[in-house]
Amino acid sequence: MVYFLFLVLFRILFFMIFNSESDSYRLGSLIKALLIGIRFDLRLAVLVNIPLMIFCAMPIVNIVRSIWVRRISNLYIYSFTGLLLLFYSVDIGHYSYLGRRVDVSILGFLDNPRISAQMVWESYPVIIILILLLFIFIGFKLIYNMVPAILLTEPKVKSMKQSFLGFTLGGLIILFSAWGTFKQYPLRWSDAYFSNNSFISALGLNPILFYNDTRRFTRDDFSIEKAKEYFSDMTEYLDIDKRDSKTLNYGRYTETSRHFNRPPNIVIIFLESVGANRLSILGNPLNATPNLDQIIEEGIFFKRFYVPMVGTARSVFTIVTGIPDVARIKTSSRNPRINKQYSIINDFTGHEKHYIMGGSAGWANIRGFLQLNIPDLSITELDDLKSPRLDVWGVSDHDLFKEAHQIFENSDKGKPFFAIIQTATNHRPYSIPENITGFEVEHISKEKVNHAGFKSVGQYNAMRLLDHAIGEYFSYAKRSEYFSNTVFFLFGDHGTSDPWAKHMPLSNYELFLRSYHVPLIVYGPIFTKGGIVRDDIAMLPDLIPTAAGFAGISYHNQTLGRDLMSIVENQEGFALTVGKKHARPTIGVIGSQYYLTMYHDGEDIRLYNLNVPGAPEDIQQEYPELTAKYSRLVQGLYETSKYMLYHNSQLLDHMSSK
Repeated sequence: MVYFLFLVLFRILFFMIFNSESDSYRLGSLIKALLIGIRFDLRLAVLVNIPLMIFCAMPIVNIVRSIWVRRISNLYIYSFTGLLLLFYSVDIGHYSYLGRRVDVSILGFLDNPRISAQMVWESYPVIIILILLLFIFIGFKLIYNMVPAILLTEPKVKSMKQSFLGFTLGGLIILFSAWGTFKQYPLRWSDAYFSNNSFISALGLNPILFYNDTRRFTRDDFSIEKAKEYFSDMTEYLDIDKRDSKTLNYGRYTETSRHFNRPPNIVIIFLESVGANRLSILGNPLNATPNLDQIIEEGIFFKRFYVPMVGTARSVFTIVTGIPDVARIKTSSRNPRINKQYSIINDFTGHEKHYIMGGSAGWANIRGFLQLNIPDLSITELDDLKSPRLDVWGVSDHDLFKEAHQIFENSDKGKPFFAIIQTATNHRPYSIPENITGFEVEHISKEKVNHAGFKSVGQYNAMRLLDHAIGEYFSYAKRSEYFSNTVFFLFGDHGTSDPWAKHMPLSNYELFLRSYHVPLIVYGPIFTKGGIVRDDIAMLPDLIPTAAGFAGISYHNQTLGRDLMSIVENQEGFALTVGKKHARPTIGVIGSQYYLTMYHDGEDIRLYNLNVPGAPEDIQQEYPELTAKYSRLVQGLYETSKYMLYHNSQLLDHMSSK
């Protein structure tokens, strides 16, 4: 309890030091930040005391009778208290200097300890801080010394029933305190980022826990030297006129050529686990996607569209930022050091913005990431939906589309909307809701579904169910007022590592391209001419620039994304792939005919011709010039992506000066 009160005291102190009358925030946001912060403090207080609890619970240990037990406990408590005081003093100085709570990047100061120490000495009232810390430590010791007088008494003998109830209740309290919430996911740093006010977000954090969260990201995983080495290649690929290798500026401004009295709505639909091999229109012998096939026939189909990495959270990050999520440790949405990113979505200034999903947005820190980077975004998740929960992923896709439809119907009629719908039913455990009108589970042999690239009959029926939900959604969406002024983008968030789909090239299976190769469909009867099939290579970062082009939005772009509808004829596209199944990640680049892959450090280079039948063979010895070109391109895309993850926020400063 003493520790908890001290942590709360430091939180109040942080507020008093850095709160300013110029800060604009609501009282409700302040209270919410303080309550989140107190939960973090409670968690830390419990975690600190768990070793003592375990130690004192041992039968041979008696803190009442044994003086050596008390000495060990005191040593532990005083040591941590000293560490806590030091940590909080550093945190206050760090925030005062850089405007952010202390994180693992502070270890960088150890590279030049003499200069860093001199900077601290000259920049802060070190003597006053040390005196203040001494007084705080003395105060803590005085309060702590009162505790033994209360606790060091022989406990009364209790019955087994009373002891059991006491241990159970105590265990539940400790468990809740360590988890920090009653929800599905534990309390995380991203929960503090519910506001676009940086001070409010900082106020909600606990510096020690925040530092620990960033500790897994011990270094910046990029090289400025390598980014400079490939800068000319990337600026040429992105068609950037002004090229300054000293500043590594990839920014460019795209002015729209389209003008609308009322810009169209944009709806982006994540198709969970839908690889290109699932589509009947591409030859799948099982009719699992009749509705998607129909939409393709009425829209624009990019049949050679790729995601850079496999994983829904990585696709979310890539969509929002336009940067391939190539982080080697966890996903970028989980990394608090790069959580501040610029997004082209913010250039949709006249649009209402919605993110709609059937489960919890606490998964992979998505909620915090979205709220921090798209301030006016409305997030609709499990707790906001009226539909019943189906499984671990939330409500069924059928119910999700119905509720999304209601949101669109009830949106402000005076302005367009931008929305992302994230489906989830086509994912293990492949739950099938009861009484879905017009849908029946098919019972066919496992051999038959394996032949078509499905791992199980359940997976096959889940794909059919997602397609059915899409067909059902468009059936009632077409009768709505918003439909005629909407452009829909449907894409697979990633493929799956399933059996070889015999209708696809063998290379699709043996080179693992089935995990990256996904469909992209653009559908809007007023804005798109039906039946267009695009055979050029495209990748996920291209989606939002393309959507902005359809909406007539002018935008700043500092990403690897391009407007696919503005690419000139014969301008070759490429797609980056990154595999993370091994300690040495593989990187690759897909061109119109060739695919080159290597380890991320440049070793084991292999080149394949994707247009030949049968098993793929390495042909890099036969095509040395092509191999050199593709090798440079893949390393350029990879190294530039890594650099952009840490520098995309620079555009925010640029925008604020406009």
